Amino acid sequence: MLWIHIGMPKTGTTALQAWLHDNPDLLARHGIRYLVAGRDRGTGRALLICHNAMAVAMSRGWQGMPEGQPEAMAAECRAHAGGHTILSSEMFFGRDLTPLHERYLSRIEGPVRIVAYLRRFDDFLEADYKQRAKNALPTGGAAGYVAGRIAKLAADPDYMNLETEVARIRAQVPGAEIVPRLYLRDEMAGGNIITDFLSLFGVPPEEVALPERVANRSLSRVASEALGLFDGRAGYDKKARRRLGRALQASGDVRLFGRGDVLTAEERAEVNAAFEARNAGFRAAYFPGRERLFSTAGADEARGRDHPDDLADFQHAVRMLLRLARTG
Repeated sequence: MLWIHIGMPKTGTTALQAWLHDNPDLLARHGIRYLVAGRDRGTGRALLICHNAMAVAMSRGWQGMPEGQPEAMAAECRAHAGGHTILSSEMFFGRDLTPLHERYLSRIEGPVRIVAYLRRFDDFLEADYKQRAKNALPTGGAAGYVAGRIAKLAADPDYMNLETEVARIRAQVPGAEIVPRLYLRDEMAGGNIITDFLSLFGVPPEEVALPERVANRSLSRVASEALGLFDGRAGYDKKARRRLGRALQASGDVRLFGRGDVLTAEERAEVNAAFEARNAGFRAAYFPGRERLFSTAGADEARGRDHPDDLADFQHAVRMLLRLARTG
């Protein structure tokens, strides 16, 4: 059976993919194969931790992808037909998967299951904004970004409509079974996305050695915005800014990290209520025992935007980045 893990983005995908990449022996003991094809750059060896290169190439008409890769993936699946094979890229979420089916999946025999982890909408918006800010992408600032998403929720009935998303995937990947999971650590098997994902294959959480460090600890909003200043206009390309970001993460400075600092309390309540109302049918179909997909417990305790310490914390982040840039 082929399992396609499509994220969604900001649901621990990097941590999961890195673990799958680093633990082929444990996977093999449980009849699981993390597909090398699509992660090998044509070398036959697993060089990348995920299949994002496939998703990027798909958006470019498969330009630059090895011609023999589709058959290589089909052959790899055939060689492990008695177990499970995994394809993973959060960049497949929300995209047209028809080209993926036509070029790759149609060659693979057996059932297909598509796994998507879903995150509370205010938390997703926060993570998405920070990612855009630290990558120096246009955001309109936190207030403008959130206002734009709220306007889109009001104007576009298909935006973050999970029933629509499931129907789209089914049409694009005929016969696929959709397996939605909630990104709620308190409810995950083993309390972690790695153990929860592996539980789908019958792997007991106690057999999984988790990494000591949490991947991609969340930078604060102001630290993310400060990192975004180190862009091409300041003489930093993507690689240089990525190195700075990794150094910032590794510093462990508590003033650089934080959550709940992109949306106001009122905005959180508005987007979560709209998301829950829009997806009541999806919840009834896939999670019939729940009154809500996501609890809002703790949301009112978030720091919120425009905290009195924001300016001082932003200046601290800039000074830290300048220091790291000089020593790096």
